[in-house]
Amino acid sequence: AVVSTQSRSMSLTESYGYLKDIMTDLELLALFTAAAIHDYDHPGRTNAFLVATGDTKAIMYNDRSVLESHHVASAWYLLVSDERYNFLSGLSASEFKRFRFLLIEAVLATDLKKHFEFLGTLNSKAVEGMDWSSAEDRILALQMCIKLADINAPCKEYDLHIQWTKRIVEEFYQQGDSESEL
Repeated sequence: AVVSTQSRSMSLTESYGYLKDIMTDLELLALFTAAAIHDYDHPGRTNAFLVATGDTKAIMYNDRSVLESHHVASAWYLLVSDERYNFLSGLSASEFKRFRFLLIEAVLATDLKKHFEFLGTLNSKAVEGMDWSSAEDRILALQMCIKLADINAPCKEYDLHIQWTKRIVEEFYQQGDSESEL
């Protein structure tokens, strides 16, 4: 496949940029899967709202990263509950376990409550430098990639950005209506 840009055409593998050179295939698979599932079955309410109202999801996930935990757990259940959906069946037991760990780490990183903690860690790495041979540093890069993908609406083409912004604003208004009914 070829991706067309204004300056040149590039093969699909070239369009992955440096990630393909610094992350393992399993890490990339976890990153792309996390991008697909990170908001799976989102109820249109915030973590704070779910905790404040004693929602069953908040209770199930102990008031911590409620939505993010729900997204990854629900998507994981769907993935492994039916062989038709389980594209991981060819992985070894250790690869399967590592993939699950990476997927959870990536999706949990989208919790905005932890945003500044991640930024602090990234800023430290910006000073000292990333060690791409370190699994810990590659996980940080994976987490930052999914965080950027999660909050990238202002970077989209204008009409698409407006469409997503309207959806988010509508969710906030609906939550506000629910809050006023409490």
